[in-house]
Amino acid sequence: MNTTHSPAYAFEDRVDEHRRLIEQSILFDPLTSRLLHDAGIAPGMRVLDLGTGAGSVALLAARMVGPTGAVVTVDRDPDALSLAAAHAEREGVRNVEFIEGDLGVPELPGGYFDAVVSRLLLMYLPDPAATIHAAALRLRPGGVLCCHEMAMNPQSAMPEPPLLGRLHTAVATTFRRAGAELHLGLRLHQVIADAGLPAPEMHGETLVACGPEAPVWAWGNVARGLLPMMERLGVDGADEIRSPDLDERMLAELCAHDAVLLAPMMVGAWTRVPAA
Repeated sequence: MNTTHSPAYAFEDRVDEHRRLIEQSILFDPLTSRLLHDAGIAPGMRVLDLGTGAGSVALLAARMVGPTGAVVTVDRDPDALSLAAAHAEREGVRNVEFIEGDLGVPELPGGYFDAVVSRLLLMYLPDPAATIHAAALRLRPGGVLCCHEMAMNPQSAMPEPPLLGRLHTAVATTFRRAGAELHLGLRLHQVIADAGLPAPEMHGETLVACGPEAPVWAWGNVARGLLPMMERLGVDGADEIRSPDLDERMLAELCAHDAVLLAPMMVGAWTRVPAA
C-alpha cells in the first residue's frame, strides 16, 4: 500500500514543501506529542512512521522511544527522504531509519513494530482504510496504530476578517478540488472500522489565539504552498497570496476586529490490534 501522497496532495515543490512542513510543525508537534503519549508510545518501542514528510513525526516518536527504541519512516520519494534525513541530522536524532519504499514492499527491516503512526497523510489517500489495514499487518499482537488528521473549521476566525476569510475560502476550495478530504479527522473511527480494527479512542485539539502574537502566518504558510495547485485548478486568490506583506495584513485585520484565530481541529485516534 502506497505511502506516497496521492494526486490529492496539493503541495508540489519538494524543497519549499519541506520548509513549509517544518514551519507548520511548530504548531502541530505539541498536539501530536500529546497524542502519541496518550496512545502509549514509550521508551524501547519500535515505531513505523507512515509518510515521511519533513520527518517531524518520526523525530517526535524517536525522542519518545529513546535510545533503546527505533523509528522506521517510509516514503517512495527519495528527495523527501533525503531532506528528512538531513532534518534528523540537524536535530541530532540518530534512532530513525529512512526507507525508500511503501507498505507493499515486504522487506522493511527488523520484523514487526510496536506502533504505527501517521499525521496528515490519510486525507490525501484514495483508500485510507486500505492503508490502515496494510499498516496493521506490520504490528505485533497488541501493537498500537495512531493517526492524526484534521477537520477544517468553517471559519478561520471569530469574527472572521475579510482577508483571512478570503484566504480560508481559497485554501479550502483548493483542497476540495484537488480531492483531499478536509474532514477526515471526524471519520477516523469509520476508517479504522473499515480497516477491520477495534474501535479507537479519540480526542481533538485546536489552536485558538488572539492579539499580536496570534500565528496567522500559518494560514499564509499553507496558502503559499498551495499556489501552484491553486492556479492550475483556477481558484481565485493567487495574486493576493503573493503579496509580500500578506501575513502582516492578516494580523493587522485580526487585531482590528478583535478576532480570535481558529486553526483546523486536529483529531487523533488510536487503537490496538488484538493480542495473540
